[in-house]
Amino acid sequence: MGADARARELGLEIPDYANPPYGGRYGRVKAFHRIGDFVEFSGITPETRSGDQVHPGVVGVDITIEQAREAARFTAINALGMIRFALGSLDEVAGLSRALCYVLSPPSSGWIYEVAQAASEVFVDVFGEEIGTAGRATFGVSSLSRDNCFELLLSLEAAPRR
Repeated sequence: MGADARARELGLEIPDYANPPYGGRYGRVKAFHRIGDFVEFSGITPETRSGDQVHPGVVGVDITIEQAREAARFTAINALGMIRFALGSLDEVAGLSRALCYVLSPPSSGWIYEVAQAASEVFVDVFGEEIGTAGRATFGVSSLSRDNCFELLLSLEAAPRR
């Protein structure tokens, strides 16, 4: 079963980033950049297409770790929409290469990887272990745009263009 079929089977509501175009709230930004089979995406946040935020605030202060994990899952689903926007289909992903995860958190928050893991779980559920497991780094930060609790920068290898 392909990734698009698996996402449907999981009941994921994947947003369409073609209309309205990605960006806007954050100034002039590019949704993604493709060089051959390598694709890098702009920052992806836990927001609906209309701008409603999912659990904004500092994790462990304003929101719980579980709420932040929900926001990270939402962000990963948004990333699936960005992948479809860039490649036309989730089935065109050859492998996720890197996920840089930013968690709005107080200093010395050793649990931030738990938040990022929620996004990683979505990718493995959709793409399977081999394609969906990326190298990941998670950073606790003191500020993110609009006080989002999570932001993801994703890179992947696409199937060769036909």
